[in-house]
Amino acid sequence: MIYILYFITLFMVYAFLTHRKQALIVAIIITFLFIALSYPAGGDWIGYFINYDCKVNDVCQPGFVLFEPGYEFIVSIVGLLGYQSIIIFIAIINMTLVYHFAKDFDRGCYIVIAIMSMFLWSVYIEAIRQAIAMSIIMFSIHSLICKNMKRFVILVTIASTFHITAIIGFLFLIPIYFRAFTKVISYGFLISGLFFFLFSTDILSLALMVLPTDSIASQKLNFYLNSDQYRPILSIGTGTVLDILMLMIISVSFYRIKKNALSKHQHLNNIMLLGSCLYVTFAIFIGKMMPVMTRIGWYGMPFVLILIYVNIGESFYYKKHTRLMKSNFTKYYIYAYFVLQIARPFSYDYSNYNILHQQTIIENIDALDDSSLREAAKEKCLILTNMGYDYLCSI
Repeated sequence: MIYILYFITLFMVYAFLTHRKQALIVAIIITFLFIALSYPAGGDWIGYFINYDCKVNDVCQPGFVLFEPGYEFIVSIVGLLGYQSIIIFIAIINMTLVYHFAKDFDRGCYIVIAIMSMFLWSVYIEAIRQAIAMSIIMFSIHSLICKNMKRFVILVTIASTFHITAIIGFLFLIPIYFRAFTKVISYGFLISGLFFFLFSTDILSLALMVLPTDSIASQKLNFYLNSDQYRPILSIGTGTVLDILMLMIISVSFYRIKKNALSKHQHLNNIMLLGSCLYVTFAIFIGKMMPVMTRIGWYGMPFVLILIYVNIGESFYYKKHTRLMKSNFTKYYIYAYFVLQIARPFSYDYSNYNILHQQTIIENIDALDDSSLREAAKEKCLILTNMGYDYLCSI
């Protein structure tokens, strides 16, 4: 099984390759190969292929969707070499950006494992537009902390051209320019998330009444409220235990940082507070009612990784605290959390099927032409329909 083999290999690199920079580079190369050499997997690729087929081959299906301009630009230029070339090119971009984010930590290989434990399948294999946006946001954090605001704003703007949700990144200007409001907004997020958890349908219905009827936001909300797949409904499963564990780890990390004054930069704690609250609000509280909203919370995860890393080692962001390292059980809880996150996709029949049936382009070297991919898309749609996920099918 490619998925499990990938993570076992990463763990071996982390455990046995003692030269940390080499370990990071090897982890990046392995991850690039995993993503770039994967034969179209999951369900989202069908919509991406339809988009490519229409723009490049002028073979347009009824389900054609026009995506953000940044992604469309890649399709228009790189797509001339074939659909798989888009996947490979995006993998190069993503892994380059992830490398620059991870090298700010003394154990960069660990950061790669942590990111992929959370997002390997859901983002870097499935939601490839948001994968680029997330990678750019991760890369922009260094500029944010160093107060290179012009560069940060440019990077967030570029990220939003790949996935519009990335505009949430502009929120992180608040701790820099409006420091006094950071805690109010951060805790306001948490309170709003709790209210949404309790009164989600009422809140969305009220928003629907306020928004202009013909607006995109109104149409989206109306779709979510009337769709069996996306309407607000409480979802509590095995992931809830992991969410509670992460809340505990975040709380302990903040306590240790403040008690031992570990921050290396002004405004850093406020930025991490806002990022953590963004993650908790959308990925945990609101996500329990509307899983589709977790996509917004994903942008807070890099800040959570920076925060909880104080339990592992030193980074560009936080100092290493010697006493903390001697008797530190929190890091083992963190390791357990990410191991369980790796196993989490197997608890969902949709992702479980995709992982178990994953193949490489090497195994399908004669089926990479567009006509073969059209047939593969039709076959995948039939499988999705039989599994009850026909709404994910776009061909």
